[in-house]
Amino acid sequence: MGLLTRLFGSKGKNADAPGSAPQEGELMPVPKKVASTRKPISITLDILKELFPVRNLGDEVLEAFALYREAEVFGPGTILFRRGEPSDSVFYLLEGAVSMDLGEGGSYEVQANTAKSRFPLCSAKHYSATALALTDIQVLRVSPKIMGQDTSKDAAERSAIDPLDPSIPVEVRSGRLFQAFCQYYRDEELTIPSLPDVAVKLRKAIAQNVDVNEVVKIVQLDPAIAGKLVHVANSPLYLPTRPISNCRDAIVRLGLAATRNLVISYSLKQIFQCKDRHINQLLQEEWKKSVYLSSLCYVLALENGGVDPEEALLAGLVSDIGVTPFLYFAENFPREYWSPEDIALALPWLRGPVGVFVLRRWDFRPELVEIPLLAEDWFHDGGAELRLSDIVTLSKLHAYIGTPRMAELPAINSIPACEKLKDGQLSPEHSLNVLHVAKDKINQSLKLFF
Repeated sequence: MGLLTRLFGSKGKNADAPGSAPQEGELMPVPKKVASTRKPISITLDILKELFPVRNLGDEVLEAFALYREAEVFGPGTILFRRGEPSDSVFYLLEGAVSMDLGEGGSYEVQANTAKSRFPLCSAKHYSATALALTDIQVLRVSPKIMGQDTSKDAAERSAIDPLDPSIPVEVRSGRLFQAFCQYYRDEELTIPSLPDVAVKLRKAIAQNVDVNEVVKIVQLDPAIAGKLVHVANSPLYLPTRPISNCRDAIVRLGLAATRNLVISYSLKQIFQCKDRHINQLLQEEWKKSVYLSSLCYVLALENGGVDPEEALLAGLVSDIGVTPFLYFAENFPREYWSPEDIALALPWLRGPVGVFVLRRWDFRPELVEIPLLAEDWFHDGGAELRLSDIVTLSKLHAYIGTPRMAELPAINSIPACEKLKDGQLSPEHSLNVLHVAKDKINQSLKLFF
């Protein structure tokens, strides 16, 4: 079976039209299709390059698929798929309007030619909503296998930055700051932040299986961090049965792995600061966002199990670590060659690959190294079990709710990671129900950093 057939399904005009018998390799028709008199539109390369993650497949594959391909056309009242059924197709809305019924979670509407329609209506292994056509609609239907493409590259490849990449907006590529940064980045001449000594020493010591007394000696090199660990061990998050007053008892209660992750997490704050007033303000804003994200990650992991909460907290904190080398670089770049707008435009294109680069240099384990790139890779699916990357992705999307950015992003219930939560109670209106219920725990987690 060829690549196109595996990713997109069978080739031909309106191959899955209502009433046609499915051929080998084709998708089974779904219930309640209502005919439409509208003429199907032709699928073009321009259409495909607007769709996520289809656009990542490359022009050659997309051009071959688009040849003689047409959309599927259905009338008002058509049910494209039903909530809870296995997802055998991924649908993109090209024309018209669709209602997404979440059952008790409410409903929302998707209109063609909006930011939401650039994403699949649903991309999990089971449909999270019932999709009902409100008008005549035209849809593109492809195989769910398309959601798992382009994940074979190693960290070195995925951390590469091509300043000539046409997918990067010209206003970003043409900036002097961006161009100069890319040159230094390729030549490995950037200033990379170093982990504070206490974090480095502790990580090495725990890797060598030292005893608790040795760990205590290292942690006490930084009295502020030692005090934080005592505070954490006494927090309601750990359901303490008795108060703890010394560093050793705190480490015993937390465990060595949790102590290591928490010490690294607290040490990271020292990296988000510099002398330039404007750049330092940006670093502080990034730190606050990272702390909030890490708190969401911590509580989501705590509530669902399967992922270590302290590991999730650390993953949230390092997901945007890639901003630091760029902002350090901007601090030392001639001020007349850049503006705050240049930084704001460039950061979304740099934080992922540069973050991978930093974590590789810090010798973090692979599952953490990949976090900066996967944090906003909404349709990444690492398997059936809830993973660290799922926790960060869900928390990232949740953190955008209520901001202007959310209008450009997929509905939170439509991404693969949402299906892996313990209760799976997700909707755009109610966000992550588990996080709403855990509001007090989130606030407790935030207090650990301030």
